[in-house]
Amino acid sequence: MSTRSKPQYAIVADDLIRDIANETYPVGSLLPPELELADRFGVSRNTMRTAMRVLVDMGLVSRRAGMGTLVQTREATPNFVQSIGSLDELFPDLGDTELRVLKSGTVSADAALAQLLACPTGERWHHVEAVRATRRRRGASGAPLSFSRIYVVPALQRAAGLLDKHAGAAFHAIEKAASQPVTEVVQQSDVAAMPEEAATQLNVAAGSPALRTVRRYALEDSRIVMVTDTYSAPGRRGFTVRLRSGWGGAEEV
Repeated sequence: MSTRSKPQYAIVADDLIRDIANETYPVGSLLPPELELADRFGVSRNTMRTAMRVLVDMGLVSRRAGMGTLVQTREATPNFVQSIGSLDELFPDLGDTELRVLKSGTVSADAALAQLLACPTGERWHHVEAVRATRRRRGASGAPLSFSRIYVVPALQRAAGLLDKHAGAAFHAIEKAASQPVTEVVQQSDVAAMPEEAATQLNVAAGSPALRTVRRYALEDSRIVMVTDTYSAPGRRGFTVRLRSGWGGAEEV
């Protein structure tokens, strides 16, 4: 697509992508404020905001309330972004399951964890390890389905105490603690090697194939308040996306 035929926000996003790749804005640095960037590119704030959303969706940057827009990586990971009507649609198979908290505490983000949490190095988060399993029946322990590391910002630490025996999706505990809804989730899934602590809980071999799903939950102000890092063994969980085309009745634009 030629530059002439591209929407303005895409042209701005492409320029910022090149700036990040060329280390005009190095990993760990902050981008200039939106208004400053809008002035630089000669675009409206709405156009600038849309361009920034492209970078967020690509995983290049993350937004931190009271801090700014943090550069996460130089190279974008290809992603397919699909909007849904309700966050509960991400969790269609939680019926008859519950979270069981194994341990909790506080962690300080090293470089690797800071990238996962989209936060500065050294920032402290509340940390929970939990297993999702089928509910116990008549004294029998339920079958383990997945292992999760759950990270919650300290301001909402109360949410961590609501997770044990929680039947629904973990983000409902965040909404209760924050007294406001989660408005955005970025989900990434990939094949990974099963970590030892997860393998022990799921009764599989460490290093065996696993489905790893990372979800980052944000409130209305784009502040990430919870990150879940979940491992599932083959055959334990499935994830299906159904897309229904409306193209047939759509007008050409």
